[in-house]
Amino acid sequence: MKKDPTNGRTCYCGHRRGDPAIHEEPEYSMWGWIVLSMFGVTPRPHHIAFRCAYCREELGQSRDPRLLARRTTPRAA
Repeated sequence: MKKDPTNGRTCYCGHRRGDPAIHEEPEYSMWGWIVLSMFGVTPRPHHIAFRCAYCREELGQSRDPRLLARRTTPRAA
């Protein structure tokens, strides 16, 4: 049996993690924001926050390396 990562948690609107209304939003450290704003380079996020698109409630965070790697731009060869 697969465990639900949100433990049945819902936002104020009634959405759960995995619903189309829940978005993965990268959160950056202070240095990450500096690199992003000054150089236009997308740094590796500090963590990924799962937020409802309607009520903006955060349902959880993840530091999974696979999720973080998806939010980093690939390096030019």
